Amino acid sequence: MHTVTSFSLLPFSRATYKSFEKRHHQKIILKVFLLVIAIFCFTTVNAQKKISSKKLHEDFDYLIEELQLQHQGLYQYVGVQQTDREIDSIRQTLQNPMTRLEFYKKLRYVIGLTNEGHTSIALPNWTMFKIGISKSFLPLAVKLCDQDLIVTQNFGKDINGITNGVKLIAINDKTIPEILEQLYPLIPTDGFNETSKHEWVGGLHFSLLYRLVYGKEKKLELQVQEFGSNAIKKISIPPIRFTTFKNKNAKFKSKHFDYQEFKFEAINDSIAYLSVPSFSRDDSNHKDFFQTSFKKIDSLNIKHLILDVQANGGGTEGTETLLFSYLSKEVIQKYKQVTMLQKPYHKNKHKHGYIEDDWAIGDTIAKRGEYTLFTDYYSDLYYEKPDPELIYSGKVYVLISGATFSGGAEFASLMKMTDRAVFIGEETGGTYEGNVSGYSETITLPYSKVEVDIPTVHFQMNVSPEIKGRGVMPDFKVPQSWEAYLYMKNAKKEFAIELITE
Repeated sequence: MHTVTSFSLLPFSRATYKSFEKRHHQKIILKVFLLVIAIFCFTTVNAQKKISSKKLHEDFDYLIEELQLQHQGLYQYVGVQQTDREIDSIRQTLQNPMTRLEFYKKLRYVIGLTNEGHTSIALPNWTMFKIGISKSFLPLAVKLCDQDLIVTQNFGKDINGITNGVKLIAINDKTIPEILEQLYPLIPTDGFNETSKHEWVGGLHFSLLYRLVYGKEKKLELQVQEFGSNAIKKISIPPIRFTTFKNKNAKFKSKHFDYQEFKFEAINDSIAYLSVPSFSRDDSNHKDFFQTSFKKIDSLNIKHLILDVQANGGGTEGTETLLFSYLSKEVIQKYKQVTMLQKPYHKNKHKHGYIEDDWAIGDTIAKRGEYTLFTDYYSDLYYEKPDPELIYSGKVYVLISGATFSGGAEFASLMKMTDRAVFIGEETGGTYEGNVSGYSETITLPYSKVEVDIPTVHFQMNVSPEIKGRGVMPDFKVPQSWEAYLYMKNAKKEFAIELITE
């Protein structure tokens, strides 16, 4: 039997090791501190350092060229001449050097000219770091309820008078309508739609866009109003760092609404409510959820189905057609065509998804296979058609809003083009005639390092809209009101129930 002799890897006593550990720890702290200072100085210099007019023009022209080569929305809703005039007017503002942040703001106006909400733009990380560590952000999340901008969360200090549901009237003597007028052009949207801007200006976006437009304001003087009161209170609230926007710093208990979750509810013996807030495969097992829900609808002999997609911003292609398949026995042509410009096609034509969907190049554009244009095509989700006995033939009431976007808006378009539903709520955020989304290509501008994600697939719904560039319109306009938010009511759902039972 061998005896194992224990030994220490440390050539000194435990007391000596503690002393070494402490000195070593102090050195690490010093190095980290110096590194943070170095990063801060580097980002400060780079964020404030101005880019020459020549380099700004080169970045700008590179972006325009890539949009023309890859994005089919640039001239879709507004003619070439008018769009190019607007591009030139923005280009003319680049005569003097600018910081990255100033240039980024100009580029957001360009992205707005695509009339497509799937296009995104981002500052380089080091610039975001510099902006994020400065105490320059309004510490509030908000929601626009009809025409009222309501506070929904506070991530800063507890301030008397700042409560969940209080209405913002003005910030630093600028009225909310004046502020929104400056913020809206920075939010890209499908076609000429406005309701999606009303949705997307909410949350933390308002604080971010306010910072972008008005710069760093050391003090934030608010005017607020409580529900049911005519009194206007003036409140001073300190700005916070962007890094403070964390759940642990939230001061209010979040309000929850049924349209935010996947839910089936039998309201009575003839009315059912089905909420589908997303078509993303990451959010739900849609196949099982739809099958289970429509089995209940069938067994309960439901006569009126309220289908809520007011929070549905889209997701995985094919899920919206599966839901439609539970509401129509007829297979229809969903798209006139699905197309892509030559540059992104040639770059990606050898990929599995392109081959599987039978993409082929023509004289000027590439087109997806004809079999993918119909409502029995479920993309790479490979869904099976519903059991014919579960296909619902009763009355359908679809709840929509500006947040109904992308695949959510395509579902609304399918229901509209087949006259399958009564629509309640607000104009959809996505246009009736489709969108440019799908595969995207990311470009990085050479000098500013701003990144732009360019969607490349044009999904053209098989419709001929009376008004181009607008969403599916409601038969009954019902916004989510200030009062409905306060009391966690689903205003559109309540209206639908009243409409059915009256």
